[in-house]
Amino acid sequence: MVESVHPLLATDNDRGEVECWLARWRESGPTSIAKHFEYPSAASPLLKEVWYRANAVPGPRLLVDGVWFTRPYGGVTRVWEQILSAWRLPHMLHVQAPVACLDRDSHLALTQSLELIDAPRLDPLDSQALVASEAMNSELAAAWSADVFLSSWTTSLSQLSSPCSQLALVHDCLPERTPSASPELLSARRRWLLSAQKHLAVSAATARDLEQLLSKPLGTVPWCHPTYFDVDSQPVDTFVTHESIWHDFASAADVQSPFVLLPGTSLIGSYKNPELVARALVLPGLQSVRLVISGLNASAYASAIEAEWPSLASRILAVGCTDLQLSQLYRHALAVIMPSRVEGFGLPVIEALRNAATVLIADAPGLREAGSGAALRFNPDEPEDLARWLRVLLDDASACWLAPHLERRRQQRIADLPSADLLGLSLLALARQLWLKSGVKTQPCL
Repeated sequence: MVESVHPLLATDNDRGEVECWLARWRESGPTSIAKHFEYPSAASPLLKEVWYRANAVPGPRLLVDGVWFTRPYGGVTRVWEQILSAWRLPHMLHVQAPVACLDRDSHLALTQSLELIDAPRLDPLDSQALVASEAMNSELAAAWSADVFLSSWTTSLSQLSSPCSQLALVHDCLPERTPSASPELLSARRRWLLSAQKHLAVSAATARDLEQLLSKPLGTVPWCHPTYFDVDSQPVDTFVTHESIWHDFASAADVQSPFVLLPGTSLIGSYKNPELVARALVLPGLQSVRLVISGLNASAYASAIEAEWPSLASRILAVGCTDLQLSQLYRHALAVIMPSRVEGFGLPVIEALRNAATVLIADAPGLREAGSGAALRFNPDEPEDLARWLRVLLDDASACWLAPHLERRRQQRIADLPSADLLGLSLLALARQLWLKSGVKTQPCL
């Protein structure tokens, strides 16, 4: 079993108690917690943070840079939706412990629940502009009297006049692992990471990357997994069934079985490694298998694969879909494939497992952690390795034997995942640690 929360934030016992209180908070509000939850003096920072927030104890003024929220919808956005959803719990944020967001023309609706501070729009991929924004970021942080500045993508405060502590939420260290990454980007990221007094990674793999990159002792960078988006919690018309949603979508999009799903991929030659799937599908025994590509720019990626492997042209389909339709793709695919050579965590793996998919992953950092034994692994450099698994799944007898073993592991993996509110609470707990350490404020005697 993969530990779902770094022990710097919560022990195994504390995690269960934290999640219990958070579930009660979501159901009945903070008053129900404050009445029955005594101050946990010997507990971890995460459990204490629940008590502080439930009792409206003063805390840090946290300023979030929304630089990435101008980007199209993707994995980073899904993680932030979980964070902002946790912060929207009734009275989780209050006047004595507020959170504001630098609004750079945010495309993320949930930011509307925060206090918004107008800030210049930035291209998050323009490294020079990100570095140049430091002075303005510092001015805005000082004007709002921020105690902690939180960024999850390469923005910092001025090193000459930093008005507050800095916290970095690190989704991955992919640029540092990519040989073709530009020196400007690497320099900007290093500046961002070194400026932060604390970091929170979304996986143990990313935490280990950070420890190596920043020469920190092993086990000192905390981490917390994001979890799945629960599409079943969304309102659906009473007369609409999952079967009818799938039938209508499959007919309209011309999705034909058997197919494999490649979610959220990228260009040929990128770390996402989509070419491995194409090379596998042209091997013997897989002529009947189609390839469905979903996510941003799916049509462009499909066209690139068709141009490189013309024999696959009639077997590739790019689709745009809603979360509900994507969940149906997961459930009806022969397999959901993640061939990346490296990932920060691999959230689509978790979402596919949540939807009872058979998941095949490259044997790579981040993906191994996301799959945690519930996903079948293949060598990211060996198309035949992937092809062998697909032939097994196409064989009824072999697939029937394999299914109950994968289902047992899938259920265990989903049970091991943290509450969707835990990542947001972890950031608040780390911000409080920075606030107290700064010496500007002291926690009231309790």
